[in-house]
Amino acid sequence: MTLERITYRSGLPGASLADQLLVWNEASFVGRSFELQLFGQYLQSLSMYTERILHIYGTGGMGKSFLLSRCRRTSEEKGIPFLLTDLRDYTNTPERICARLLQLLGEGGAAPGLPEQEHCVRALNRLAADAPLVLAFDHYEEAGSLDSWFRESFLPALHANVLIVTSGRFPLEGPWKRLPGWRRLVLPIPLRELGYEECRAYAQLHGMTDEADIDRLWLRTLGHPLSLSLFTPLTREARKSPSAGDIPAGDFESLLTDWLREAPGVELRELVLAASVPRSFHQELLSGLLGEPVPSPLFERLIRLSFVEETAEGWQLHGLVRETASRVLQTRMPAAYEEYRRRTAAAFYASARRALERGQDASWDIAELLRAAGPPVLRAHYRHSRTTFNYYESVGLHNLAEAEDYIRRRREQARGWNVRCSTPGLESVYRFSFSAEETLYRLAGLRLEELVRLDPGAVKLLRRPGRETAGLSALLPIHSGTLPFLLEAPLSRAYFRSLTPQQLQAYDVPPEKKAGAFLFTTDVENLESEELRSDSIRLQFEWILGGQLLITSPPPLPYFIQAVEALGFRQAEGVMHTDHDGVTPSYTYLLDTRREKQLGFLHRMMESTDLTPRNTPAGAAVQPGPAHSLLTSREREVAEQLIQGRTNPEIAAGLFISEATVKKHVNAMLQKYGAKNRTQLAKALLEAPQPDQEK
Repeated sequence: MTLERITYRSGLPGASLADQLLVWNEASFVGRSFELQLFGQYLQSLSMYTERILHIYGTGGMGKSFLLSRCRRTSEEKGIPFLLTDLRDYTNTPERICARLLQLLGEGGAAPGLPEQEHCVRALNRLAADAPLVLAFDHYEEAGSLDSWFRESFLPALHANVLIVTSGRFPLEGPWKRLPGWRRLVLPIPLRELGYEECRAYAQLHGMTDEADIDRLWLRTLGHPLSLSLFTPLTREARKSPSAGDIPAGDFESLLTDWLREAPGVELRELVLAASVPRSFHQELLSGLLGEPVPSPLFERLIRLSFVEETAEGWQLHGLVRETASRVLQTRMPAAYEEYRRRTAAAFYASARRALERGQDASWDIAELLRAAGPPVLRAHYRHSRTTFNYYESVGLHNLAEAEDYIRRRREQARGWNVRCSTPGLESVYRFSFSAEETLYRLAGLRLEELVRLDPGAVKLLRRPGRETAGLSALLPIHSGTLPFLLEAPLSRAYFRSLTPQQLQAYDVPPEKKAGAFLFTTDVENLESEELRSDSIRLQFEWILGGQLLITSPPPLPYFIQAVEALGFRQAEGVMHTDHDGVTPSYTYLLDTRREKQLGFLHRMMESTDLTPRNTPAGAAVQPGPAHSLLTSREREVAEQLIQGRTNPEIAAGLFISEATVKKHVNAMLQKYGAKNRTQLAKALLEAPQPDQEK
């Protein structure tokens, strides 16, 4: 990528201010190389492709409109007309769409005796007869009834040389996916956040050179383009004055307001705020947080929002949406936020406990609990990890070659890694750098074929849904049949040779009993991937919660050492080796859950947090702030804002409800307390007994 630093001048070259704005916007554009390359291929060789509709979609602020502008530039550079229409300006009116297109074609006048739509289609097809033509429609989520008109009337009449590009917050659904013909004509192009290097390029274009500042910008925005645009100047100013870099609460709320444009209605917006507290959610969990059942139709509306994603374990808000909504909730209603956090921890603790008592897998619940209440370094590692559809597969002699190929590929493609992570509020920021050699430490001393022959489940491959290999793990049970190998193998021999004969005898047990397990590796192809880091930790949770003694010797790097210590491992005394690189001392760590069993580990972890579940009755309502049996839950929330001196418009904005609704609740409270004005009401609310005072 070639970077061109922006130069600001007092004079504005170009024919107009619009021209200069276009130049500046173009100069600030980074990333999207795959999407632009794909668009260029369709322009160059349209006749070779079946698809005629490229649909770009992604949640608010993902840069869809900017990408369309860059597509227009690419098209015009090739001499191909690019006709762009913003559907926010022409909704529900086919005639206006056609008039707009005719205007762009320079054929604004009506054709005598010819309907406007037919006139438009003929003009477009005439232009497309000899060369490709691009029709682009931005903000397609605003199409409304135009959607069926496009599909049933307008698009079928167009020449095959016309390429349609649409962009919107949602994928094309309904008949677009249900009917085979349309399904073959549409190519979905989902937009994700920019990567770290693209974020870095953007920051450099805007004058940021300090690596720590760039890391902070990345951790704050995670590559969300609109957030990058908003927070880059604030991060840059923080270098001059630390207080200047603080993000005003209003900036977070303006971001949230943009996302919530697609979530009309008080109930749905309340549900979004509640869903921002847990990492993942389902209908029952949200019902527990709110203290009342969430109706199925309302939950269906929630999971259809563009910033809600389905996962293998439920649903998640888009990472930045979740953190922004959570921050707004914490600022506006701190008591409700804390109660939601406490109930979230209690729910996952209870779910994990039930699973363990039944002998079921509790790794997902434990992972969610750690994200909410675990040590900072673990919360940072898995801050934005997603529940994935990747899976582990045992390695036997039949697929041993694939495991060996994975290791060979890792060594051939080794490169440096930079893992950057932080807790959601950036209270704790971690930066881990690995050289290309250090990224291979997790593969040191592995003897795959011997491990596979010793135990058919010792080695596992991590696969993506398409069966591509993405990681490898090796965990060998300890018993009489494996002890000779453990006494000789790199990584394990240092510990087992340090034992006295009496201590070693404790591991010399029949294979069916197993004295524990030695973890050789949980390697992934790219540790920068939060998704793969999440897969790795979930597998380790399964082992930890298996009620066994786990022994491991992690690479001598801060990333791995901090992780095992955060998970509760303790260092074995007097055991050291240099098997990872032949030079650097490495140590051995143990975690024993045999005596305390899994429940003891879970309870100890919960007690170490500030979210120990209260003895709250199931279904109890959240009561944030002033409370009295006279008030409904919504009236309590309005009361919380009112006693802080906020006006009705401010209360409406803070609670995401209408001003008329606020007035209704205020009037109801005036009547209940016999107050004549807001001042008297505020006084009555402050003097009202709290729940623990009522009898």
